[in-house]
Amino acid sequence: MTTRLTQTHAIKGSREFELVDDEVRYVIKSPLRTESLSVVLDVLDPEPVISGSTVSFVSRVNREPLVELFLDKPDRETFHQFISTMQQRIIEEDFSRLRVRGKGVDVNVDGITESIDMLLKYVDPQEIEGLLAALRELRLNPDNPQYLKRVAEAFNELGFAQGQVLVYAPYINFLFSGSDAESDRADNEK
Repeated sequence: MTTRLTQTHAIKGSREFELVDDEVRYVIKSPLRTESLSVVLDVLDPEPVISGSTVSFVSRVNREPLVELFLDKPDRETFHQFISTMQQRIIEEDFSRLRVRGKGVDVNVDGITESIDMLLKYVDPQEIEGLLAALRELRLNPDNPQYLKRVAEAFNELGFAQGQVLVYAPYINFLFSGSDAESDRADNEK
């Protein structure tokens, strides 16, 4: 697991990156200045964006690049190890996104139906259109984990409407915070 990366560029200078706790710290040294920065991992999208000779981790909110690295420097293998480690750490730090646990969840069709009804009554359906469609699919296919995954993805794309959804449809949060969380953690530690 690579948690430190040093890159040099003939014209742009050097960049040193280090993953420390819940942030990435980096120092950019160019011919004209030296700049030290840190970015908290949970604000970053785990999927980097490649643009020419650079790779950027962007903000989840405004899609602006917050951490920019030189592509494949100092060498391809070291670079990819660092990127993989950083992606994993971003995912681990992102507590706000719902995820489908490794083990199955017993979906209560009545809970899904009640959630849909409450959301239709108290939240603008246009704001949560994708989530409603995913919930309806899950209600018809409660034993298929793909539909549960679609609900999580639709919820994660909502932005500010997530709060309203959880207020009026708390069963959705229950689906993704099942009692198997502890056993997942134990499995990961093996």
